[in-house]
Amino acid sequence: MAQSLSSYDLVRRQLRPLGRRLRVSDTLLFASRTLWIAAAATTLVALAGRLTPIAGLWLWAAAPLLLWLLTVLGYAFFRPLSPIRVARRVDLQLDLRERLSTALELHDREALDPLSERQQADAGAVAARLKAGMLPLHVDRQRLKWAVAPLLITALLFAIPNPQDRVLAEQRAVREAVTAAADQLAELERQIDQDQQLNAEDRERLLKEIQALQEQLRRNPGERQEALADLSAAEARLRQELDPNSDARRAALEQMARNLESLSRRPSGQRPDVQQAANQLEQLARQLDQLSEAERQQLAEQLAQQAAQMAASEPRTAQSLQNAASALRQGNTGETAEQLEQAAQQVREAQSNLAGQQSTQQSLAELQNARDQIARAGQQGQGQQQGQGQQQGQGQQQGQGQQGQGQGQQGQGQGQQGQNQQGQGQQSSGGGTNAPNLGQGQSNNSGNVDPNRPAGQQGSGTGSSDLIYQPYRPSGQQGTPEFVQGQQGPGGSSQIQEGQAAQGGANNPSMVPYQQVYPEYAQAASEALDRGYIPPHLKDYVRDYFSRLEP
Repeated sequence: MAQSLSSYDLVRRQLRPLGRRLRVSDTLLFASRTLWIAAAATTLVALAGRLTPIAGLWLWAAAPLLLWLLTVLGYAFFRPLSPIRVARRVDLQLDLRERLSTALELHDREALDPLSERQQADAGAVAARLKAGMLPLHVDRQRLKWAVAPLLITALLFAIPNPQDRVLAEQRAVREAVTAAADQLAELERQIDQDQQLNAEDRERLLKEIQALQEQLRRNPGERQEALADLSAAEARLRQELDPNSDARRAALEQMARNLESLSRRPSGQRPDVQQAANQLEQLARQLDQLSEAERQQLAEQLAQQAAQMAASEPRTAQSLQNAASALRQGNTGETAEQLEQAAQQVREAQSNLAGQQSTQQSLAELQNARDQIARAGQQGQGQQQGQGQQQGQGQQQGQGQQGQGQGQQGQGQGQQGQNQQGQGQQSSGGGTNAPNLGQGQSNNSGNVDPNRPAGQQGSGTGSSDLIYQPYRPSGQQGTPEFVQGQQGPGGSSQIQEGQAAQGGANNPSMVPYQQVYPEYAQAASEALDRGYIPPHLKDYVRDYFSRLEP
């Protein structure tokens, strides 16, 4: 029995490396038979990535191969072979005539007869001579060849530039733009929350809208159309809160502030504060008793004029000013003071309302800026190329048009000069009044006219370019003589009254050098760009305009 057990132990010990060899062979056979399936799946994913944008296409294409590899490893490690199966397969492959499997079966049956002992001893002797390398490794070469074509196609698909890469780049740019827009809205939310001029109702309304839109953008996975739709819907809701007369109201209140500063003999600021206008109205109400009767009447006239100017934009404040002017004319200083204080309170209410309108306009400008950035995200390079091509084409067309226009103007100028001379020769023969100065021009006149300079000095090119008011005829053509028919007399003749000449034009007090007012206009435009609802692509035109006007 000791000999039998020794032979059995020898057989079992030799079967272990043989079993591992068989498992390797089975794993290679399984892998060679299934590799083409994973390769085909990888090719399908690569093809799909050229038809539709797939983020991380490399990972998705490698997923079938990784899954196949994990399956092969699982097949190798989690599919053990029992000793009896190993013995049977070794007997079959090495043509051992079932020596190993019979020895295991006799041991399990506890066969102790001499024949069984001799069989097990023979099996042990055979097992001692066995090596793992004696078992062949099996590979399905035919099916392994099936995987070559899909793998080559996949490699070729990744080697050729993918048109969907541009779409993916645009999607990444859109996601970045949406994130940036959400960050901008967060900053706008902070500014609105810290604005002390807003009333509680306007602040709550704006914060609620901005917070809701910010949450929508942060949930957006990078869909351009969805983000644009959310921004457009928010713009539409905010636009409904805008007062179309807010700019006119602000201008009227600021003009009133300037007028009140002039009444108090204070230097006028570049941009007066509406709050100062309310304070000055209250100050006027306290100083009524200190004014003389003539000063009161003068103040009443000025308040009435101010009320007339504000009637269309601020009717409530205008009515209070008009009531104050009427009461002051009647000598009722108490009623006048009450109306002025009421006007000051109305100005403060208007200022609070205008602050809400300004914040709404600023919010709309930020939303439109964000919408413009999202719409252009990922398309800037292509847009710049198209813009350059359009500018070149427009420049060529404009140059050709200007050349043709110049030739046409030259011909028209010559023809009109002849007509002017002929018309001047016929003036003495006809009745009525002829106004030669309206159409008669000098041959060297550039078309810029200074109404404060004599006619003989027009077109000299000195001084007129520094003035704000410069009538300009873009065509450069000289005007035609104007003929005004006189009164019809008896017998059909025209009556001519001699000694009457056209009266000289009044001196224009608004003619001032533009260098003097340029800083004020530039500052006002800059503030309007910051606070107003102006499309971002138009702001550059305004800045370029004032940069060209800079003295």
